Amino acid sequence: MPKNEPEPWEYTLYIPNDPRAVTVARRTLRLILTMHGLIRLTDTAELLAAELVSNAVRHTKGPAALRVRWSAGGAADRGVGREPRTS
Repeated sequence: MPKNEPEPWEYTLYIPNDPRAVTVARRTLRLILTMHGLIRLTDTAELLAAELVSNAVRHTKGPAALRVRWSAGGAADRGVGREPRTS
């Protein structure tokens, strides 16, 4: 890995099935990216995270998780929901 390339990192935020989780996820993601000097990515990442978490809260019964990872290729965020809601 080149000397000026940042070390890879990963965070996972476990969230309850609660509409307030969307705000918590957005703020947490903004803080993580800011702490790692990636403020330029926050607006787009927050929008993606809000959509993922909102869908997880709306369409699942159980808790969910938001994972954000940085590697040499860039950052990625992913929402993971559980137990699809049945009507």
